[in-house]
Amino acid sequence: MNIFEKSIQELQLNNVLVVLRVAGGQYDGQLLQEIVKGYRLVDLSLPVYRLQVEQNPLGFVQGLELPVYLANLHYTPSLLPVLLASGLPMDKLMASCSQSYYLQESIAKVTADQGSQAADASTAHAAGTNACANVAFMEMPLQEVKDRPAFVPELKQLAALAQIKHRTDILKAMVEGSGAWGDRNSMAVQLRKVLQQDIMEQTTCSDDIKFYRFLCTAASMAGTVINYTTLANTVGITAPTAKQWLRFLEGTGLVYLLQPVESVPGKRLMKAPKLYFRDTGVACSLLQINDSVTLLQSVYFKKLYENYVVNLLRESYVSKGLEPEWYFYRDSNAKEISIVLHHQGVVYPMSIDKDGATARKLHKSFAILAGYAQEQGLELGTGVLFSSSGETEELSAGLWRVNVAQV
Repeated sequence: MNIFEKSIQELQLNNVLVVLRVAGGQYDGQLLQEIVKGYRLVDLSLPVYRLQVEQNPLGFVQGLELPVYLANLHYTPSLLPVLLASGLPMDKLMASCSQSYYLQESIAKVTADQGSQAADASTAHAAGTNACANVAFMEMPLQEVKDRPAFVPELKQLAALAQIKHRTDILKAMVEGSGAWGDRNSMAVQLRKVLQQDIMEQTTCSDDIKFYRFLCTAASMAGTVINYTTLANTVGITAPTAKQWLRFLEGTGLVYLLQPVESVPGKRLMKAPKLYFRDTGVACSLLQINDSVTLLQSVYFKKLYENYVVNLLRESYVSKGLEPEWYFYRDSNAKEISIVLHHQGVVYPMSIDKDGATARKLHKSFAILAGYAQEQGLELGTGVLFSSSGETEELSAGLWRVNVAQV
């Protein structure tokens, strides 16, 4: 049993319903088969089950033969609050989805309404009270990752990185991505599936060409703070629609949003999130970047590089069933810290700069977070510069450079 499966087991034993978001890659498909081995399959994409849920959701849940694996739960989002309120042992339940938007909406609605619009007020109230605590949406790993801990810039882990001899070809890795869906043709097939099944079929969107244009525009904004008006105007939709469509994309796991630090004493901060594609290979494909030479010459290279580094760090958590607690910092003077990681009472500032930066400049930037750390009741930990050159080494007291090729 790997550490990802152990994380699921721990959640289940704490009476948490685990909903796995499956990307449809080769590795996560194989891992999912291992995880649900011994569970009875109920595929909720089949009309026979969807009709039963629609007619009598509580009766459907009560009739389940445990242990049961509820595949494609996103086809019946109204079933989720009923499951949570059912009293069934969560270690006997497993669920998966490829689109979590409406599932998360159903939880949010029940939580907000406290069951006032439900047929069974007491059942709905129980679901609303406990919904957030009793369900965990977990990203499936795209690929089998290296046997290393989730990245935290602690001295022991940084020193271990410095000893790694292997160097990844970063440009090639950025263009090819995780390899979860094979070559460019296979990736195009996967994108069509996401558009047609996970978005067109499951949301209010109906124009696949316009949404594909939206997807390509989103790829051009990877690694940047989202401007919904610019995104909307480029595609020919309204800003609220652009915001909703981005949430649809986020629901598929194709993209994720990094939220900004909310407050730092004496600073006016950016409020919009940053957009990242979970796989830079997908973003490159949408931008028609097919090789390293084209990538280097591209105006998107710098931000795709940042996206790649963020992915490396995030996947080190996802592969262990975790989600990092992190943010980014950007103020009204355009001063930016790429990642502000919270871990066990410590704040770690991290900068992503392919060309490197001086230790003096980084110390000055990271010092901005001293007041933030104090306000949060946290310590300010080791700062890190992620660079594409140089060795992984300590630059000065409390500051390390990490060569991304060693991560």
